[in-house]
Amino acid sequence: MSDHPQSRPAWRGVALRHDDVVDPGDLGHRRDDPVGTRVAFLTQCFHPEPAAIPLGITRSLRAHGMRVQVLTGIPNYPTGKIRQGYSAWRRTSERHDDLHVLRTPLYPSHDRSAAGRAINYVSWAASSTFLGRSVRRHADVALVYGSPITAATSAIAARLRRRMPYVLMVMDLWPDSVFATGFLTGGVKRRIAESALTRLTNLAYRFADHVTVPAPGIRDAIVARGVRPDKVTVVYNWTDEKVMQPTAPDPLFRTRLGLAPDDFVLMYAGNLGSAQRLDVVVEAMARLSDVPHVHLVLIGDGVERQNLRDQAERLGLARVHLVDPVVPQVLPAILAAADLHLVSLADDPLFRITLPSKLQALLACGQPILVCAPGDAARIVTEAGAGFTAPPEDPVRLAEVLRQGLQTPRPQLRAMGRAGHDYYHLHMSEAANTRLLADVITTAANRVRRTR
Repeated sequence: MSDHPQSRPAWRGVALRHDDVVDPGDLGHRRDDPVGTRVAFLTQCFHPEPAAIPLGITRSLRAHGMRVQVLTGIPNYPTGKIRQGYSAWRRTSERHDDLHVLRTPLYPSHDRSAAGRAINYVSWAASSTFLGRSVRRHADVALVYGSPITAATSAIAARLRRRMPYVLMVMDLWPDSVFATGFLTGGVKRRIAESALTRLTNLAYRFADHVTVPAPGIRDAIVARGVRPDKVTVVYNWTDEKVMQPTAPDPLFRTRLGLAPDDFVLMYAGNLGSAQRLDVVVEAMARLSDVPHVHLVLIGDGVERQNLRDQAERLGLARVHLVDPVVPQVLPAILAAADLHLVSLADDPLFRITLPSKLQALLACGQPILVCAPGDAARIVTEAGAGFTAPPEDPVRLAEVLRQGLQTPRPQLRAMGRAGHDYYHLHMSEAANTRLLADVITTAANRVRRTR
């Protein structure tokens, strides 16, 4: 299960002239019609880059009746190399499935160089500000996908220049998330960068007409930094509901692993990285040596995969199975072959306000969940009645909670999955959150219209 499990559909692209712009008069927009609100969507990454969430937002808003145009960068993520058919220094205009996309230049870089990454962000902030006016000029409101936060630069300039309203979608905390990834761990450069990013972030919050966040914990953090509570709305990221939905279990999955129908399967599907602290889960499995029918299945790849394999062998745990990644289309049937699903994160302050996208996918698929993570993820599973929670990085307590899961009848586990499915559709679904986002956007646009 990827961090963003939405699939990436095929696009039909038609290149336009560099100065070609959709005529807003052709959109049939009325100033008093909120459904026809014209939205300039500002995001540094967009299809064909692996940016499923921005793509999903544009499709959902358009399906809601909004008129969306995209201002984005030249595709270079995640390799840092410009995709074939594009030039890093030339503005291009395209139409994909009747969606107008304007791309402005940037310095391509996505390596571990702090300088290269900074130039990448700043270069697109500058080019989108000076070369993206054709998209902003024909919009009632801008919607900024604020990761990186420098993507808000263009919207801030338009707000100051002609009072154009914008809604800022905060996907993670800046500058906290930058330095949490290991960039500029100390020294003068760190202090300069942190000061500059903090000022820009505060300006982005200040001039935004509204701010949306993907988790309640991020809302609390932003409010604590001085943003008015009534200015911040939780809009959850949704999963690809055409793929991630309840389905019958894969009848061969257990057989391929040599598992019996009565064996209890705890499954984790996703990135096998250091942030997930899956070594704690393997250690907890070692504490269940008296329960030989419980198995841990880890599906995916990542930097910790070999270490996890070595740990299981060192502990003599033949009941730990590592499975190669699978495509999203077959994942729901594989998920349904397990008894309980794991969401695991390290005990880090940032993770207390982080919702891993696998949580939405599991809820949408109607699967019972064991959350071994701090903060919002555990709160949501508890609130939904969708499973169990254990404190992060505590193998002793995790083993105890696993025993509770083992003692829970399977019909009760399936009932937990159904409760999570109901919770997802009420609070976290595409329909519910597109409505929220559309209301925020049209309110921002109408507020400025009334004052003009």
